[in-house]
Amino acid sequence: MSSNKTSTTAAQLVLFEHEDRSQSHLIAMYDVAPRFVFPARGPSGRDETAAGEVQAAKDQFVRSVHRDFDFQGRSYRLTLQPARIYRAPPKKEGDAAVPAVAQDPSTMVEVEVFPGEREQIVEQVIRRLAMDRSRLSLAGENRDKVQMKFSLYEIKRELRAVNRTLDLTNIREALDVLARARIIISRSPDAGRKPGRGSNLLESTAFPVMAIRGRSDHVEEDETTEETYLEFNPLVSSAIRNLEFQPVSYRWLMKLKSPVSRWLYNRLSVEYGEVSDIGALLACDVQPVTLTADEIVKYSGMNEWSRRRDTLRVVTAAVDALVEEGILDRVEKDFDKQGKRIDDITYIMTPSKEFMAQLRRAKQLEAANTLVLQAITGSTSKPDGFVPVSSTQATETRQRRVKRLSTDEDDAPLLRLRGQG
Repeated sequence: MSSNKTSTTAAQLVLFEHEDRSQSHLIAMYDVAPRFVFPARGPSGRDETAAGEVQAAKDQFVRSVHRDFDFQGRSYRLTLQPARIYRAPPKKEGDAAVPAVAQDPSTMVEVEVFPGEREQIVEQVIRRLAMDRSRLSLAGENRDKVQMKFSLYEIKRELRAVNRTLDLTNIREALDVLARARIIISRSPDAGRKPGRGSNLLESTAFPVMAIRGRSDHVEEDETTEETYLEFNPLVSSAIRNLEFQPVSYRWLMKLKSPVSRWLYNRLSVEYGEVSDIGALLACDVQPVTLTADEIVKYSGMNEWSRRRDTLRVVTAAVDALVEEGILDRVEKDFDKQGKRIDDITYIMTPSKEFMAQLRRAKQLEAANTLVLQAITGSTSKPDGFVPVSSTQATETRQRRVKRLSTDEDDAPLLRLRGQG
């Protein structure tokens, strides 16, 4: 693997940075696709298995998960193949603790695991760390792959900062799952037509290249710098290269307790991010987003409970959480009943002023990024690849963006971008 010391940086990597640590970046299709598997629910409502975990029977394999979802008016099919990992067998009473690195490989238990809520959170933390200054670099023969270097302890510290707790063993395993679980996203074929070859938009893992430096036998709490190098998948790298990412609230994402609530926040950010009427955004005069409980279950990847009323209760709680956190101003609920039984619920979600203010700031930053890149390349066309810059030029790029954002408080960058200023 190439080191960051020999990798070049690029204007797009600099523009992916964000000084405000309460913010993150949304990669639209990638972050609304139902890429995670959440616990199955039994009659009691308790989790029947650990999130996404399936232990393979001898000489058998776990079937892939297939899901359909929509994005920008088009239908897509997602296939998720589980990661195969090894774990230490459960300890018996009286057994002494054995560090994972000292385990006899022949005694390890082989399990197949789908990315679940743990992986969802860890990936979000990685995304936040990737926005720190000079965190990303280019690698690969054509310098077209985006890599990142960090330590496991950094992830643990960041999780603690947002009131979440994972030990280093779980963090490392979550990264292994993200690096091994394969994601395939393809366009759904038209009625009566079979998908053709090369129709996949993505066929990769979250982190197709990852290397973790071997850990010493020190205790887990030792703050050793266990450096990890990873490479983002082609869909994420392409979004960074083309500046197709949208600032969202990392604070909200981390405060939301339900993975379905986090998916809903991403979905709403995408929906309203496509609004082109600047006046409507400034006046918060936009149409509510309407989704049914069935649509939320289907498109978020949420598993249904054994009782329909419990599924509806969980979906409603996930929607109401957005009101409690101030993302939505209100939610109206239209109940589809058969007699006294509720078959489905339609949620009519009106965004809050705070959410619209977040969206306005996002559009300002997106516009400033585009204008700064155009100034660097001297063209309004999207560049064919990453635009190399020196360390001096990287500093100038940051200064250019700060200047644009500070002098254009009335959305002038966005208006100029649309030919109105």
